Amino acid sequence: MMHHRGYYSLIQFCPDLSRFEGVNIGVVLYSPSEKRLRVVISRSNQRIRKFFGNQDWKFVNRAKAAIENQLKSQQFQSVGEMEEYISKRANVIQMTSPRPMHVDDLETDVKDLHRRLVGGDLVERRLRIDAYLTQSLKDAGVVDMVRKSVKVQISEIKRSIRVPYGYQNGRFNLISPVQFDADPEVIFSKTGRSAIEGQLLYEKPHPALGEMRLVVVANFDEQVENSAREFVKKTLTNHKVSLYSFEDLGPLMDDIRHSAAAHLSQNIESHLGPKG
Repeated sequence: MMHHRGYYSLIQFCPDLSRFEGVNIGVVLYSPSEKRLRVVISRSNQRIRKFFGNQDWKFVNRAKAAIENQLKSQQFQSVGEMEEYISKRANVIQMTSPRPMHVDDLETDVKDLHRRLVGGDLVERRLRIDAYLTQSLKDAGVVDMVRKSVKVQISEIKRSIRVPYGYQNGRFNLISPVQFDADPEVIFSKTGRSAIEGQLLYEKPHPALGEMRLVVVANFDEQVENSAREFVKKTLTNHKVSLYSFEDLGPLMDDIRHSAAAHLSQNIESHLGPKG
C-alpha cells in the first residue's frame, strides 16, 4: 500500500482559553489528495473530569457533538482551508494546528491516532473490570462452575453479544460487566443498551442454551449519584435484567454456587433413576 501525505489535528477541551490549557478528547485526520477527513471523539468525559473536575456535562456533550457534525460536513479542498477553519474556533472545543504524517488508510490511521494521543481509557477500564470479575470468581471458588466466553446472536437487532461468563439456574445467565461513569449521557446510553439486550434475550429462548437472562455486574464510579444508581436498577429490573454491584458480589457468587450444586444433584438423580 502506498503512503500519502496527510495532516492530523488534536481536538481539545479548553474551559479557559486565556490559560492555554486543554485536554485531548479527539483527533481529526485529513487527506489533501483524497479530499477526505475522518474524526474520532471520545464519548467518555473521564479525561475532562480528571483534569478540570465536574463540568456542565450537557453543555460539554453538545459542544462535542457540534464539532463532530461540523467536521463531518466539511469539504476542505486543501490543508490551508483546514487551518482557516481551526483559526476561527473560539469556544471550549479547540483544535491544534495540522501536523503532517504518512497515511495508509484514513479509517485505520485515525483510530490508531486516537488510541495513542487521546487514550484507550475505555478499553483499559473494561479489561480491568473483566479482570476483577475473574479474580472475584476465583476468590469465591466458583470460577470452575461457570461457562467461559459465551457468544449469543440476537436476531431481532442483527447483532451478537459476547460475555465473559455464564451459568445455569433455571435460565442461562449471561454475566456482563459494565462500567458506569458519572457522565449522565453515558449512564443513559449503557442502561438503555443493556435493557434492550436483556429484554430480547429474556423473551426468546436460545436453541442450545434455552431460556436466558442478562446479568449486569455494574461498576459504578464513586461520583455516580444514588438517584442515577436507582435509575439503572429500576430500568434494568423492568426489562428482566438482573443487576449486581461490584461493591457487593456475594449474592451473585452464592447464586452461582447454589445453582451448580442443584444442577449436580439433578444430574446424579437422573443417572440413578427414580427412588423405590
